[in-house]
Amino acid sequence: MTEQVISLAWRWTAETSSDSAHRFCRIRVTAPPGEIGDPDAWSVVGLVQGTIDGMLKKLAPQPVLHAAAGMGAATLFAGLHAWHSEGLRPAFAAADAHPRSYFALPEATELFDAEEAYLVRSGEAGARLLWCDYATKEVREVAVDFDACLAGWKAVRDAIRQDGEGSVPPSVDVS
Repeated sequence: MTEQVISLAWRWTAETSSDSAHRFCRIRVTAPPGEIGDPDAWSVVGLVQGTIDGMLKKLAPQPVLHAAAGMGAATLFAGLHAWHSEGLRPAFAAADAHPRSYFALPEATELFDAEEAYLVRSGEAGARLLWCDYATKEVREVAVDFDACLAGWKAVRDAIRQDGEGSVPPSVDVS
């Protein structure tokens, strides 16, 4: 049985303040069966771009996590959450791995304050995106293309340079 890979969509809005002194943006990530991000939250564009760059730098060298292949989404999420928030290294983690190398949202921005998501490479191209639904507190999971996920974030980083709104599909060419 082949696992169906879901296409993510990044929805963004960017605006310059009325005094032209600041630029702000909103970002949400959507994938069946849900959405990640607060549709009403705004953050400073430069801060968001910097945190996206930091996140991508930490995610890019992530090795395939073979030990997590057979784990259920809730168990894997709980292990990554404990490692990320409390420093409790799960048994499935590589000795040289860092918990931030699995965190799939730009941190230190208002956009995802109450959100938590992890991207776990599950094969050469495939990955598992896991998140806790903010409203229901249920752990959600979709299979995604690892490189397409990173490319989507890069495209958002570039797109929010200009005022406007739009949606970035993962197949966007960012070379």
